[in-house]
Amino acid sequence: AMTTPPPQPTMITRAYTPHTPTWQRFHEYAAPLLSSSGAGSAADAVATAGHHPYSRQYSHVYSARLAMLRGRCIDNAQQCLKDDEGIGDEEKGSVNVADKIIEVKEGVWSILVGTIVKEMDAKRRPAVESKYTDAADAQSFLFPKDGDEKKEQESLRSYLFDSEKGDVLHLEDESGRVELAAEVGTGADAMDVDDANTKSNALDPNKVATGVVAAVLGKICATKGIMHVHSIHFAGPPPSDNTSTNAELLRGPTNDGETTTDENEPILLLVSGLNCGSDSPTDTESGASLALRREMLLEYLTDPTLSNGASVCRVIVAGGGVSAPTIKEEESSKNTKKKNYNTIAKSQNIKNSKDNTAHTAFALRELDLYLSEFLASGLPVDYVPGMHDPTNANWPQRPLHSCLLPLSCGFVDLFGSGTNPYEGVLGDEKSGGLRVLGSDGLNIADLRRFLTNKDAGEDDGEGENKDDKVSSSSCIDALNATLNYGHMAPTGPDSLPTFPSSESDPFVLKSRPSVYFVGNCDEFETRLVDANGDKIADGSCDVSKDGNIVTRLVCVPSFALTGEVVLVKLKSLECEIVSFNDASL
Repeated sequence: AMTTPPPQPTMITRAYTPHTPTWQRFHEYAAPLLSSSGAGSAADAVATAGHHPYSRQYSHVYSARLAMLRGRCIDNAQQCLKDDEGIGDEEKGSVNVADKIIEVKEGVWSILVGTIVKEMDAKRRPAVESKYTDAADAQSFLFPKDGDEKKEQESLRSYLFDSEKGDVLHLEDESGRVELAAEVGTGADAMDVDDANTKSNALDPNKVATGVVAAVLGKICATKGIMHVHSIHFAGPPPSDNTSTNAELLRGPTNDGETTTDENEPILLLVSGLNCGSDSPTDTESGASLALRREMLLEYLTDPTLSNGASVCRVIVAGGGVSAPTIKEEESSKNTKKKNYNTIAKSQNIKNSKDNTAHTAFALRELDLYLSEFLASGLPVDYVPGMHDPTNANWPQRPLHSCLLPLSCGFVDLFGSGTNPYEGVLGDEKSGGLRVLGSDGLNIADLRRFLTNKDAGEDDGEGENKDDKVSSSSCIDALNATLNYGHMAPTGPDSLPTFPSSESDPFVLKSRPSVYFVGNCDEFETRLVDANGDKIADGSCDVSKDGNIVTRLVCVPSFALTGEVVLVKLKSLECEIVSFNDASL
């Protein structure tokens, strides 16, 4: 009798798309390595030539930034001037574009380009408490949530710009600076304009930060020397390298060699805050386990038969891979009596340093083992370092050394140890590809401190609102603002530590990204914006037609806090989240 052979299992091939790393441009400006390892960057070459990069002044960074964004700011200002109905045609023709601030004329419509400088009363700032090593991520470092709402409001109020309390807004270039005022002048210096046409581009000091390059349109007051700003204009999103994307290179998963339907398009998975080395702060209350949630994510991606895990063609870990070390403060009354304060502090620092080193080594081993399991299944992974990784603190942050992740770095063709910020192209860079740009989130968290909103409270009966609450800008709004600024980290080096480059500013957006993400956020947010940086109402697009004209903004939530990862479909730029919850298990 003939026996029927058993059915062969269906062979599922993972989705694939070519990938070209382009983060090397950040690596060229990273901090120099004082070693003879031959790591080879522009900073190393300068350092070995006898001119240490940190001997430069940080003013060169602002000069390079202004030179790179000046033309784009002027173009946007002149384009908006043509459509401005609040200024007459005769006055539009007489608007002067000043080459330098010192050359501007009083009482004449002028366009000035410079760097925003916010001078705020330092006495209103609270004492800075160093919680760098205690913070789980960039958001909690800058916005600590200890349950004290009053303390949080005091911190936000300290960054709220208030001209009545002595705060001053300046526009500055190499020649000098001029004070800016948002209100319309009166009397001889009045600007005869229609206020209704200035609302969209009106100057709001709490919507900009020190370091933002902008062009302002207005008049210089003849009596006080203050420029009354009619409108402010930024560099805007950068131009696109290509007007379309070669969607044929973005292949979805296949069954027995046959391509699946268009619904199973290739997916980019974004995750941040894996927090290897410790559990999530919320696990002690809920009884959940972060390690178990990480295993659930691993099974979701490595088993191609589960859901759409086979459609994931690449994983980007956007910072937060290593948990923060925990500092243990020892209080000993006996030692206090025998030793002075300096001796006790020194001994505690030595012990804390040893504990932190051991914790970081353990966290790196756990992270390396976890990433290697992704790579062993044939899934490409790009790792973006964060604020707790063993790399330089100043931006751009160098990639982690291969000896720190030996198992993962053994997968040479699949693993990419990138810089922070990260950049890469999915598809063919020459014929049209999707440019992916993002960071671990420290730049956005730092910017959010200065982008504040004041919500009016209830009247106390005396005409004053003592319950006015101050809230920071959302992550998605701050991310959208950096796209409109044309700069990823406008607050550096003023409040964000950056490397003092002189030739150019590496954080200037030169090419428009198709996917622009930020990691370690409190919650998931997304937005699709057009070529002008404005939100698209329906939130849909066709990558093959306008993939490089629109940009998908993504705020990636911390996996340790939310258990969520983000899936970005590369053909339609649709975005969704997958949540892993083990609280009920």
